[in-house]
Amino acid sequence: MALVTDGMISTLEDLLALDSAILETSVCEKIDLSKKLRVAEQTVQLELAVFLLRAQNQNGSSGPGVDLGNVVVTNPLRRWHALRTLSEFYSDAYNSQFNDRYLGKWKHYSKLTRETSDLLFDYGVGITGDPVPRPSKPKVEAVGAGGLVTQYYVQTAWRGRLGAAGALSEMVVFSSPNGELLAVEAGSAPAGVTGFLVYVGEAPDALTLQTAVAVATGGTWFLPVSGLVDGAAPPDDQRPDYYVRRNRTR
Repeated sequence: MALVTDGMISTLEDLLALDSAILETSVCEKIDLSKKLRVAEQTVQLELAVFLLRAQNQNGSSGPGVDLGNVVVTNPLRRWHALRTLSEFYSDAYNSQFNDRYLGKWKHYSKLTRETSDLLFDYGVGITGDPVPRPSKPKVEAVGAGGLVTQYYVQTAWRGRLGAAGALSEMVVFSSPNGELLAVEAGSAPAGVTGFLVYVGEAPDALTLQTAVAVATGGTWFLPVSGLVDGAAPPDDQRPDYYVRRNRTR
């Protein structure tokens, strides 16, 4: 699971699972879905920040508490963001066309958004004490030859100080028409991470772990002449250590 600050709370695939016509409507009405995802993300993050502050005040805590950087994207949170995006989308569509069909969808998704946020705050917002952010897009370069003539798909993940792996980076596609080997760098390391993991495959859905031990921050992983190893599949990212729930007694 990613962190809510990773910028990937829900995706286009999540929207399509809820509304199969969303792509066609976005093209027809010239509404940018990526922008709506970001607008909904900002709203969800603000509501989460207020919720965490209220929870801290209700518990009488005087310490720093937790912030958005500790919040894990659980399935209920992902669904809330997706529904919020659809509500924002159909609000825009209705207010530009005054089409009653869009009005119905706007009201429908607004209702589901409210219900889902209530369920999330009752179920609990997932919190990790060892937040590991998503890496930026890795740097992949050719370093000599001697490998396969193929195409590689590469992603990285930071390893936290307690061993948790964060969300996978954006995927890089590396062509090797002459058997080029490759070198992978994860970029600037955020605070609290100890190294990075490298996942590589010859198909986008067949990546496996290539680093038995995390590469030190600032280091480089090199594909050996012997080729890829049959490592583990990418993990489900970090899990919440505990949940902050709404206190309905006050």
